[in-house]
Order: sequence, then C-alpha cells, then structure tokens
Amino acid sequence: VGDHILTIVLIVAICIFCYAAFNLYHIYTEYKKGTDEYNSISEMAVTERDPDQVEEIDQPDEQPVAPVSIDFDSLRSINEDVIGWIYMEALPEISYPVVQGTDNAYYLHHLFTGEYNSSGSIFADWNNQPDFTDQNTIVYGHNMKNGSMFGNLSHYQDQALWEASPYFYLYVPGKVLKYQIFSCYAGYVGSEAYTYAFPEEADFQAFLKQIRCYAGYDTGVEVVETD
Repeated sequence: VGDHILTIVLIVAICIFCYAAFNLYHIYTEYKKGTDEYNSISEMAVTERDPDQVEEIDQPDEQPVAPVSIDFDSLRSINEDVIGWIYMEALPEISYPVVQGTDNAYYLHHLFTGEYNSSGSIFADWNNQPDFTDQNTIVYGHNMKNGSMFGNLSHYQDQALWEASPYFYLYVPGKVLKYQIFSCYAGYVGSEAYTYAFPEEADFQAFLKQIRCYAGYDTGVEVVETD
C-alpha cells in the first residue's frame, strides 16, 4: 500500500511539474512574441537621428527637436487606431506606438497588430482626446516582468534618473510633444491619476496638488492650471 501511495504522489508531482513548466514556457513564448513584434514595428517606423544632426535641425521654438522620427503612414497601414508614439531617452526600451480603442479592455491583451497576446499594447484611455490636448491623458501599459512595455517605468522613482533625464517625448502625426516630468510615484487603480475630466479650474488645481504630494521626491517643476 505504501508503495502505491508513493507512486501516486510521484505521478501527481510530475503532473504538477509538467503543468508548471508548460505555463512558464507559454508565458515565455508570449513575452518573446510580443517583444519581437514590437521590435519589428520599431525597425519599420522609427528612424534614429544622429545626435550631432539633431543639434543642427532648425525648428520653431514651440516645436522641440526629438531624437527619432516616426513614420505614421507605415504604422497606419498596420493599425488605424494608432494616435502616437511614446519615446523615453532615459529608458530606451520604452519606445512604442500608442493606440486608442473604443474601450479600455481590448488593447490590454492585443498587440499593435491586433494579435491576442498578454503583453497587450500601450494605449490611451478611450475617454481622452486622441491628440493629447486634455489636461490629463491617461496612458496604460503593462508592468511586464521582463521589462518590456512599462515594466521599467518604476525606475523613475529614483531621483537620479529624473535629474539625468527629466523629459520624454510623445509623437503625434505632424508634431512632437515634449513632456517635462513633475511627479513620480507608484499609484494604484482608481486613484486620482485616473481622472481625465476637470469641470472646474479648482478641480485641476486640487488634482495637481494631490499628485505632487504623492511624489517620492520634489522635482521643483511648477505646473499650473493652463498645462
């Protein structure tokens, strides 16, 4: 009887091991497929500019010169939901197309190509304006364990990183938006950060005050109701 019980326990343990191994392999292949897909899109749509060349480009004062250029025609040929491209110099792995769907569910588990994948996409809240003209535009991205998508964004809780690179870029068709980072903190679902509408000026001022007080360090960046 004892030998039979030991055999059953061994078989169960092997089954559990195989099941766990299969799940780990599935997760790995999902991550890799998502990463490979976005690398391919980046190679197609992103052109790196030579740093010396960037300094020589003559642009109007209100139009910042960004370190890369984006081919939106190529991106639209794959997905017409594309509204921009996010690029962070300090975290170069964060260089992705930004899409916007008709809800906040689809792109949680669909790649830019429309293929189902746990990596999902970087996407703007469907309630926001697609041209990023709202006072607060919410941009979602998974905190992936392999560092892809927004997996490394938490590094900005380190003040030294912010001091080295306090800006990031959002490309939209026809122009480049250069954002100055004023508050870095780890939030939670349903917090003030998820507010996209401010009926009164006082509402936005209260929002800014709350967001600033959450920050792990003071950036000294002034933000006003017109921003």
